[in-house]
Amino acid sequence: MSKLFSEIQELIPFYAVFGLSEIDSVSLDTIDSLSQTERREFEQCNSLKRQREFVSSRTTLKKISGQLGVGDDFEILKDELGQPYGKTKDQQYYVSIAHTDDLVFCGVSAEQPIGIDLEPEKRSVPSKLEHRISHPDEQNIADWIPAIRLWTIKEAYIKLRGQGLRLNMNEVHIEQETEHLFSKINDDKRAKICSFRSKENWLAIAYYH
Repeated sequence: MSKLFSEIQELIPFYAVFGLSEIDSVSLDTIDSLSQTERREFEQCNSLKRQREFVSSRTTLKKISGQLGVGDDFEILKDELGQPYGKTKDQQYYVSIAHTDDLVFCGVSAEQPIGIDLEPEKRSVPSKLEHRISHPDEQNIADWIPAIRLWTIKEAYIKLRGQGLRLNMNEVHIEQETEHLFSKINDDKRAKICSFRSKENWLAIAYYH
Protein backbone atom coordinates (compact mmCIF):
# COMPACT_ATOMS: atom_id res chain seq x y z
CA MET A 1 0.00 0.00 0.00
CA SER A 2 1.34 3.44 -0.93
CA LYS A 3 2.17 6.01 1.73
CA LEU A 4 -0.77 8.13 0.55
CA PHE A 5 -3.32 5.35 0.94
CA SER A 6 -1.81 4.33 4.28
CA GLU A 7 -2.42 7.88 5.52
CA ILE A 8 -5.98 7.80 4.20
CA GLN A 9 -6.65 4.46 5.89
CA GLU A 10 -5.47 5.89 9.22
CA LEU A 11 -8.27 8.47 9.00
CA ILE A 12 -11.06 6.11 7.94
CA PRO A 13 -12.58 4.01 10.77
CA PHE A 14 -13.22 0.99 8.53
CA TYR A 15 -11.23 -0.88 5.91
CA ALA A 16 -11.45 0.35 2.33
CA VAL A 17 -9.06 0.07 -0.61
CA PHE A 18 -8.14 2.74 -3.16
CA GLY A 19 -6.28 2.95 -6.44
CA LEU A 20 -4.98 5.84 -8.53
CA SER A 21 -4.03 4.84 -12.09
CA GLU A 22 -3.29 6.44 -15.42
CA ILE A 23 -6.03 6.23 -18.03
CA ASP A 24 -4.96 3.31 -20.22
CA SER A 25 -5.59 2.47 -23.85
CA VAL A 26 -8.30 0.04 -24.87
CA SER A 27 -6.94 -3.38 -25.84
CA LEU A 28 -8.41 -6.78 -26.62
CA ASP A 29 -7.06 -8.03 -23.28
CA THR A 30 -8.84 -5.34 -21.29
CA ILE A 31 -12.09 -5.93 -23.18
CA ASP A 32 -11.78 -9.69 -22.62
CA SER A 33 -11.40 -9.06 -18.87
CA LEU A 34 -14.87 -7.49 -18.70
CA SER A 35 -17.91 -9.49 -17.63
CA GLN A 36 -20.80 -9.78 -20.08
CA THR A 37 -22.69 -7.04 -18.26
CA GLU A 38 -19.63 -4.78 -18.19
CA ARG A 39 -19.00 -5.42 -21.88
CA ARG A 40 -22.53 -4.35 -22.75
CA GLU A 41 -21.97 -1.11 -20.85
CA PHE A 42 -18.61 -0.65 -22.57
CA GLU A 43 -20.28 -1.00 -25.96
CA GLN A 44 -22.64 1.83 -25.03
CA CYS A 45 -19.75 4.27 -24.45
CA ASN A 46 -20.09 6.82 -27.23
CA SER A 47 -16.47 7.98 -27.49
CA LEU A 48 -12.95 6.57 -27.29
CA LYS A 49 -12.30 8.80 -24.27
CA ARG A 50 -15.26 7.30 -22.40
CA GLN A 51 -14.21 3.78 -23.40
CA ARG A 52 -10.70 4.37 -22.04
CA GLU A 53 -12.10 5.73 -18.77
CA PHE A 54 -14.43 2.76 -18.49
CA VAL A 55 -11.86 0.01 -18.98
CA SER A 56 -9.27 1.83 -16.84
CA SER A 57 -11.69 2.15 -13.92
CA ARG A 58 -12.75 -1.50 -14.17
CA THR A 59 -9.14 -2.69 -14.38
CA THR A 60 -8.18 -0.58 -11.35
CA LEU A 61 -11.21 -1.70 -9.31
CA LYS A 62 -10.54 -5.37 -9.97
CA LYS A 63 -6.88 -4.95 -9.11
CA ILE A 64 -7.47 -3.24 -5.77
CA SER A 65 -10.42 -5.47 -4.83
CA GLY A 66 -7.96 -8.31 -4.38
CA GLN A 67 -6.85 -6.57 -1.18
CA LEU A 68 -10.34 -7.34 0.15
CA GLY A 69 -9.98 -11.01 -0.71
CA VAL A 70 -12.37 -10.69 -3.64
CA GLY A 71 -12.21 -13.44 -6.25
CA ASP A 72 -12.23 -13.42 -10.05
CA ASP A 73 -16.04 -13.24 -10.17
CA PHE A 74 -15.98 -9.59 -9.00
CA GLU A 75 -17.82 -7.30 -11.43
CA ILE A 76 -18.98 -3.70 -11.43
CA LEU A 77 -22.69 -3.09 -11.96
CA LYS A 78 -24.99 -0.07 -11.64
CA ASP A 79 -28.16 0.29 -9.62
CA GLU A 80 -31.42 1.73 -10.92
CA LEU A 81 -30.12 5.26 -10.28
CA GLY A 82 -26.86 4.69 -12.13
CA GLN A 83 -24.66 4.36 -9.04
CA PRO A 84 -21.82 1.81 -9.40
CA TYR A 85 -21.41 -1.09 -6.99
CA GLY A 86 -19.31 -4.23 -6.90
CA LYS A 87 -20.70 -7.73 -6.71
CA THR A 88 -19.59 -11.33 -6.40
CA LYS A 89 -21.87 -14.33 -6.09
CA ASP A 90 -21.65 -14.03 -2.29
CA GLN A 91 -21.37 -10.32 -1.47
CA GLN A 92 -22.01 -6.76 -2.60
CA TYR A 93 -19.46 -3.93 -2.27
CA TYR A 94 -19.58 -0.15 -2.13
CA VAL A 95 -17.75 1.47 -5.05
CA SER A 96 -16.91 5.04 -6.08
CA ILE A 97 -15.09 6.25 -9.20
CA ALA A 98 -13.62 9.60 -10.32
CA HIS A 99 -11.70 10.66 -13.45
CA THR A 100 -9.54 13.42 -14.79
CA ASP A 101 -8.32 13.52 -18.39
CA ASP A 102 -5.27 11.48 -17.35
CA LEU A 103 -6.10 9.57 -14.16
CA VAL A 104 -8.76 7.36 -12.65
CA PHE A 105 -9.29 7.20 -8.89
CA CYS A 106 -11.30 4.29 -7.46
CA GLY A 107 -12.39 3.07 -4.04
CA VAL A 108 -14.00 -0.15 -2.78
CA SER A 109 -15.43 -0.94 0.67
CA ALA A 110 -17.24 -3.98 2.01
CA GLU A 111 -18.42 -2.17 5.14
CA GLN A 112 -19.68 1.36 4.48
CA PRO A 113 -20.54 3.66 1.56
CA ILE A 114 -17.80 5.95 0.27
CA GLY A 115 -17.74 8.88 -2.13
CA ILE A 116 -14.60 10.08 -3.87
CA ASP A 117 -13.52 12.88 -6.20
CA LEU A 118 -10.38 13.89 -8.07
CA GLU A 119 -9.44 17.13 -9.82
CA PRO A 120 -6.15 18.62 -11.14
CA GLU A 121 -4.87 21.23 -8.70
CA LYS A 122 -4.23 23.62 -11.62
CA ARG A 123 -7.84 23.50 -12.76
CA SER A 124 -9.27 26.97 -12.35
CA VAL A 125 -12.68 27.73 -10.92
CA PRO A 126 -14.21 30.88 -12.46
CA SER A 127 -14.88 33.55 -9.87
CA LYS A 128 -18.55 33.64 -10.83
CA LEU A 129 -18.81 29.99 -9.73
CA GLU A 130 -17.03 30.37 -6.39
CA HIS A 131 -20.19 31.58 -4.67
CA ARG A 132 -21.86 28.37 -5.82
CA ILE A 133 -19.22 26.34 -3.94
CA SER A 134 -19.11 28.08 -0.55
CA HIS A 135 -21.83 27.78 2.10
CA PRO A 136 -22.99 31.13 3.61
CA ASP A 137 -21.50 30.13 6.98
CA GLU A 138 -18.07 29.34 5.54
CA GLN A 139 -16.56 32.73 6.21
CA ASN A 140 -13.65 33.57 3.89
CA ILE A 141 -13.05 29.87 3.22
CA ALA A 142 -11.46 30.70 -0.15
CA ASP A 143 -8.68 32.49 1.74
CA TRP A 144 -7.35 29.21 3.18
CA ILE A 145 -8.65 26.46 0.87
CA PRO A 146 -8.09 26.56 -2.91
CA ALA A 147 -11.42 26.58 -4.69
CA ILE A 148 -10.67 23.38 -6.60
CA ARG A 149 -9.80 21.58 -3.35
CA LEU A 150 -13.08 22.72 -1.84
CA TRP A 151 -14.83 21.48 -4.97
CA THR A 152 -13.42 17.94 -4.52
CA ILE A 153 -14.35 17.87 -0.83
CA LYS A 154 -17.96 18.74 -1.51
CA GLU A 155 -18.26 16.62 -4.64
CA ALA A 156 -17.02 13.58 -2.69
CA TYR A 157 -19.76 14.16 -0.12
CA ILE A 158 -22.42 14.61 -2.81
CA LYS A 159 -21.32 11.33 -4.41
CA LEU A 160 -21.43 9.65 -0.99
CA ARG A 161 -25.11 10.59 -0.71
CA GLY A 162 -25.88 8.90 -4.01
CA GLN A 163 -29.53 7.99 -4.54
CA GLY A 164 -29.67 10.28 -7.56
CA LEU A 165 -30.28 13.30 -5.33
CA ARG A 166 -29.27 16.71 -6.60
CA LEU A 167 -27.51 18.93 -4.09
CA ASN A 168 -25.80 22.26 -4.66
CA MET A 169 -22.33 22.60 -3.21
CA ASN A 170 -23.27 25.82 -1.43
CA GLU A 171 -25.83 23.82 0.57
CA VAL A 172 -23.02 21.72 2.08
CA HIS A 173 -21.38 23.29 5.14
CA ILE A 174 -17.94 21.96 6.08
CA GLU A 175 -15.41 22.71 8.82
CA GLN A 176 -11.75 21.79 8.87
CA GLU A 177 -10.60 19.55 11.74
CA THR A 178 -7.01 18.80 10.74
CA GLU A 179 -4.73 19.31 7.75
CA HIS A 180 -6.40 16.42 5.91
CA LEU A 181 -9.78 15.95 7.61
CA PHE A 182 -13.02 17.92 7.28
CA SER A 183 -16.50 17.51 8.76
CA LYS A 184 -19.82 18.09 7.06
CA ILE A 185 -22.08 19.57 9.73
CA ASN A 186 -25.42 20.88 8.45
CA ASP A 187 -27.89 17.99 8.71
CA ASP A 188 -28.49 14.66 10.44
CA LYS A 189 -26.27 12.73 8.01
CA ARG A 190 -22.91 13.64 9.50
CA ALA A 191 -19.90 12.86 7.38
CA LYS A 192 -16.14 13.18 7.34
CA ILE A 193 -14.12 14.00 4.26
CA CYS A 194 -10.40 13.27 3.86
CA SER A 195 -8.55 15.60 1.49
CA PHE A 196 -5.06 14.98 0.09
CA ARG A 197 -2.82 16.26 -2.69
CA SER A 198 -1.24 13.62 -4.95
CA LYS A 199 0.48 13.82 -8.34
CA GLU A 200 -0.57 17.48 -8.77
CA ASN A 201 -4.18 16.59 -8.07
CA TRP A 202 -6.57 17.06 -5.16
CA LEU A 203 -8.41 13.94 -4.12
CA ALA A 204 -11.13 13.52 -1.50
CA ILE A 205 -12.84 10.58 0.22
CA ALA A 206 -16.14 11.01 2.09
CA TYR A 207 -17.79 8.59 4.52
CA TYR A 208 -20.53 8.66 7.16
CA HIS A 209 -19.71 8.61 10.86
